[in-house]
Amino acid sequence: MEHRNFDQFLKNQAKGEPINVPPGFAERMDSIMANLPEKTQRMRRIPKKILLVAAGFIVFASMSVAASPFVGEMTSGVIGYFNAPRDFKYISKQAVYEQYNSQMGVSVSDQGIKVTVDNLAVDDNYINVFYTVKSEKPIRLLGDEETIEQWRINWTAPHFWFKEDGRYIEPPAQNEIDAYLEDPYTLIGMQRFAVVGTLEDTVNLEIYADEIFGKEGRWHIPLSVDKSSVAVESLTVTPKLRAKVSTGWNGEYKHDITVEKVSISPFGNQIVLSERAENTFSQFALRDEQGRYLTVIPTATYGGNFFIKVTNNFEFIGGKTDMKELTLIPIVTGDEDDGLPAPQLMSAEIGSYPIFMPESELGGYVMEDLELTSEKAVATFRQEGAVGISNPDLRLLDENGDNLSFTAFYDGSYDRETGKITITLTFKDVSEEDIAKVKKVGYYTHPMKLNEHEAIRIKLAE
Repeated sequence: MEHRNFDQFLKNQAKGEPINVPPGFAERMDSIMANLPEKTQRMRRIPKKILLVAAGFIVFASMSVAASPFVGEMTSGVIGYFNAPRDFKYISKQAVYEQYNSQMGVSVSDQGIKVTVDNLAVDDNYINVFYTVKSEKPIRLLGDEETIEQWRINWTAPHFWFKEDGRYIEPPAQNEIDAYLEDPYTLIGMQRFAVVGTLEDTVNLEIYADEIFGKEGRWHIPLSVDKSSVAVESLTVTPKLRAKVSTGWNGEYKHDITVEKVSISPFGNQIVLSERAENTFSQFALRDEQGRYLTVIPTATYGGNFFIKVTNNFEFIGGKTDMKELTLIPIVTGDEDDGLPAPQLMSAEIGSYPIFMPESELGGYVMEDLELTSEKAVATFRQEGAVGISNPDLRLLDENGDNLSFTAFYDGSYDRETGKITITLTFKDVSEEDIAKVKKVGYYTHPMKLNEHEAIRIKLAE
């Protein structure tokens, strides 16, 4: 099966698939956008050690909190968020979070809604907030009954912003939320906020939201964070390395980027790029000095223009603190407009694993397992070689290699420790008879190359 123009094919596919925006979603986005920070402040260079939250917090009380300062115990401890019989998006990091967190128990109430910060885990890459929200009225989920509940809960969960010493911390495009309902009045959640800049060793941090469950209010929790007592070995550089790279098979699109930061820390690794452009640079491979290609997790990115510089962070798996060098190589794809073969849908029979699913001659994904029921399809993958920054393809085909058009909700999750990728298709109105028709899996291959002549070598250590 061929498509004469892959980009046009994807556009046509998108046009043919309805996008059901949940009720209240537009209003929620308007609220979030209205509260975006107007400007950010640049901080100092990062030391070579990430100083984690394992030192001392002083919580200066306000609103419904006690009037005198509260000093948090800086010891490892259990995080109650994980004490539920469910799948957690960040379960692979539970041990690390529980090793380096502060048990807070600090609350604020407004509009009949009480927010409690239960635990806080911070390093110079991520602010992780574990919280409980209690409402006097039953929590009404965004979305409709046709949408799977987990998506609706995550849409409904509050979205927190952060300040340091009264200044907005630059919000990343990568800002992740995972939550669940304990009962109709109680939501327990986690927000993972990527720090694209730097944090001082001692931080006057403020966590806040101005809208929760569709109600406007003021939920502000000020904390003074001293994270200098216990240092955990990490690897962080801020090279401010400027480079010119191109995209498009023939290099027709030019980008002037700056490598702002590369950091390998207990809560996650990231590379931070900045650029003045509407369509920012976002397709590349990362390779260590051993020649291994590291898995880069797909994420949302910001776009700007010539006058506005935007900063995007990309999380990657497989970094080690003894790395000496990291190489960024632009990766580009082509189609028949470039005089190349059109993308092709390939197939492989299921039942015997592993199955290698090449994306191009550079590399692809290995499907290690596939579980099929009338409720969902769950496939696990690992990356092999160089690939574009995207989730693995998972298409269910019949014995003739034709696509089975099941209505399904797609979700991808990454084990930050092992690099294992789990793709889940949650079905709607699919029977056992329908599942019995699945005989093959499909994936696309297309021309792809690495622009080695534009590779950026980033020194991490001497």
